[in-house]
Amino acid sequence: MELTVLLIDGDAAHADQVRQFLQRTRPGWQVLQAADLAQGQALHARHAPSVAVVALEQADGDALQSLRWLGRTMAMVVVCAGQEAMAALAMRAGFADFVVRSELPGSTSHLHTLPEQIEGLARQRATQDALEAQSRELSATLASISQGIISLDGEGRIHVFNERAQELVGLPHSLMQGEPFLSDLVEFQRARGEFGEDGSVYWPTGAKLGSYGNGTCPAVYIRRTLEGRYLEVRTHPERNGRRVRTYTDVTDYVHIQEQLRHSEQRWRSMTALSSDWFWELDAQLRFVLLDGCPEGLKAVLQGQPVDAPALWCHQPNMAVALSGSRVVLEARQPFQDWEMCHRAEDGSTVWLSLSGTPRIDAQGQFRGYCGVARDITERKQNEVQIRRLAYTDDLTELPNRAAMLQQLTAALHRSQHQGAGALLMLDVDRFKDINDAMGHSWGDVLLKEVARRLELWCRPGDVVGRVGGDEFLIMIESLAPDLEQAHARAGAMALSLIGILGQAFELQGRAVQPSFCIGVAGFQGLERSVDEMRQCVELALGEAKTRGRNAWSVFDPQLQRTVRERAALEVDIRMALEQGHFLLHYQPVVDAEGRVQGAEALVRWKHPERGLIPPGAFIPAAEQMGLIFALDRWVLRLACQQLALWAQDAATADWTLAVNLSAQEFRHADFVSRMQDILRDTGARADRLKLELTESLMLDEVEDSIAKMQTLRGWGIQFSLDDFGTGYSSLGYLKRLPLSQLKIDQSFVRDVLLDANDAAIVRTVIALGQSLGLEVVAEGVETRGQLDFLVAHGCRRFQGYLFGRPAEAQMLLAHAGLVVPAG
Repeated sequence: MELTVLLIDGDAAHADQVRQFLQRTRPGWQVLQAADLAQGQALHARHAPSVAVVALEQADGDALQSLRWLGRTMAMVVVCAGQEAMAALAMRAGFADFVVRSELPGSTSHLHTLPEQIEGLARQRATQDALEAQSRELSATLASISQGIISLDGEGRIHVFNERAQELVGLPHSLMQGEPFLSDLVEFQRARGEFGEDGSVYWPTGAKLGSYGNGTCPAVYIRRTLEGRYLEVRTHPERNGRRVRTYTDVTDYVHIQEQLRHSEQRWRSMTALSSDWFWELDAQLRFVLLDGCPEGLKAVLQGQPVDAPALWCHQPNMAVALSGSRVVLEARQPFQDWEMCHRAEDGSTVWLSLSGTPRIDAQGQFRGYCGVARDITERKQNEVQIRRLAYTDDLTELPNRAAMLQQLTAALHRSQHQGAGALLMLDVDRFKDINDAMGHSWGDVLLKEVARRLELWCRPGDVVGRVGGDEFLIMIESLAPDLEQAHARAGAMALSLIGILGQAFELQGRAVQPSFCIGVAGFQGLERSVDEMRQCVELALGEAKTRGRNAWSVFDPQLQRTVRERAALEVDIRMALEQGHFLLHYQPVVDAEGRVQGAEALVRWKHPERGLIPPGAFIPAAEQMGLIFALDRWVLRLACQQLALWAQDAATADWTLAVNLSAQEFRHADFVSRMQDILRDTGARADRLKLELTESLMLDEVEDSIAKMQTLRGWGIQFSLDDFGTGYSSLGYLKRLPLSQLKIDQSFVRDVLLDANDAAIVRTVIALGQSLGLEVVAEGVETRGQLDFLVAHGCRRFQGYLFGRPAEAQMLLAHAGLVVPAG
């Protein structure tokens, strides 16, 4: 509905608020704004608005003065709270509606129904215009249409008639010549079959008409003509037996009456089939009509006031709900979806939803309310069930995670005055193994038994809930005056609980004795939020798990600091990857004569605040956070780009480049295809690339790893086993791997001249490499003595500070000519 609304309000702030609200909620409306009555009159004359909204008090008068020039424009008056009497006076003077402005500064509560009120006034004006037009048209029609008239004398002769009578009754001129008897007309019509055989031509169907022969005839009847039109025939007795008969075409009236009858039948049918039923209240607000209402409920409601406390007795916050309803009723305002409830005879609670509107008679007097109602008992029961499902764990019937967090919120507030409490989070160790070994049904039974033991163990007032697959949370309030004592007592309780749970569980005839871990976190006041408390107890539980089975741990703020530091580190690493803060340094690998044969690429982090960070400070964290994949791929691509650059220079074309690769990246399903993409994109020679893997690769998925290595080896890529001797050294797997190189860990090289065991290990690794045909590289060579020892025992490749520290590629080229031969 597109409307033009004239807003006259001297309060500019309020006027702007109203205008903006109307334009926001009804974007198709044109809102004209006037600051006073004079400006409003000018705008009214220019735009002819649909509805006018006029503030009661104006700078140049009051709202009542606007009625002189508003004319037929529907208008509503805006009054302040406490001016309802003025609103009533304004409506008696001619305003169609009013709205009470909120007392609260900036409040828009009084605007929420304003668009609907304006639309109602617009519809009211449209209806009035239509009715007035119809009235004018009907008057013109009645003036232009005359009834058929026949005047009879005392003997029944027709001595006066008009052409309209001939037209309506269908009488020929020949028959009407002279003064025929009325009986002659009747016989003529009967001969034409106008009266039918069974009375079906009369309306309403089944009407009885008497005999014309004895002169009796209904004073008024309606019959259908042969053309299908309906005539109302009225006979008016006059003096001396004279009569005047009129014929009126009432076809439209009959059709309307038939439509109303069919509409009533449809209404009755729909009412019978619908769950809604119709009701009416009298002026005293008592139920006086209950159409379609169930008989049992009708007996309860009939004659009862709608605001009777008995009908609201089981309503939550009954006093508030009842008071609010009375305010609406006293203001004679419509209402929608009022929820009422009462106790039925069988003791059950019956819920009703009522919507109603006031009944105002033609004199403007309030006559009560009418509306529809429905039984919503089933819906209310479903809501209770839904709430139960939303806040209850189906398996254990304990409060679920949402319910526990909700209760924790309230407990934190209470702890400000009732002392410190504690959260105990319990976890079943290796619960997945129990499920896998015995089946999920056994796991479910175990969880139920754990829940029962926890309920029996808890004190009155403690709350236990299931917050995860095998996680339970216990909330203990008023445990101690302060947090320190609460932690101590909760720790003792955790130890006691582990003892209770440590007793074997009987599951379908079998004894099962799982172990548990418990995290403890105290709370007092609102220093920590619900989410922070949840995080604290989860951190404590995680710490307990690191201590082994049947362990417990109390939350230490250091745990949280560690987590925050790790989170900050993760953010920094992600940002470094996005902004290119990582770079590669290269450490030369030389032969026994000190000539550079290649290098190892070592990643460094150039932090904008902390400077250059070595890999040991961020590689383990990147692996734990899952960021190692992105880092490894960046390193591989940059290293291959460097290899391609070296290939363009004859002095470096034969250099190899070793790249450390994490086991996680190597085991990734797409690693081989990604490696192929990198080689293709960079143009690097595959036979000049060495991938350094650690012995941890042999711990899992050995066959898959060997297959990948063989595929890559077929392309020319070489493999080096890094830090050999420090991890999983299986000669059985070693001989199956397509290796080209072993690297002696620097921890052995460092004390090779001081520790006989290290010397023996170094000699053994060199000998093993020679026997397997593998190149051996010694890492961490820092002194001439270490170099001479290694050369003396057959090592031919070296890496360490003796030959150069890791540096950028340009520095590697600069030092390539600095030869440090053995001996």
